[in-house]
Amino acid sequence: MDIISILLIGLQIAWDSRFVRLLIQSDKKEVIRRINDANAISDSCSLIQGIGKLRRLEWVTDAQWISHNGNKTVDALAKLDNLPNYVTSTFTFPPESLLPLLEFDKSYIM
Repeated sequence: MDIISILLIGLQIAWDSRFVRLLIQSDKKEVIRRINDANAISDSCSLIQGIGKLRRLEWVTDAQWISHNGNKTVDALAKLDNLPNYVTSTFTFPPESLLPLLEFDKSYIM
């Protein structure tokens, strides 16, 4: 599954979960540029169009580029070996192994 598909699924889950504010981060500059484009809903890629439409709903979403080194939590999450392949997983609480990385991220954002 590619990053654009993952972003679209993640946005849909966040919307369905009634989030009111969402920060989207990716180390893919071109993807961030395209989803931040004011004309994303008319992009040549239907997945980018879907992301654009979701972002126009009544909530606040920000999308920003982050370096690969600054995205250690996502990297660690992707490497968890107890998750089934190609299945969307949601967590009520983060896996314990990610807590130190999340604390670092929290201090980095604020």
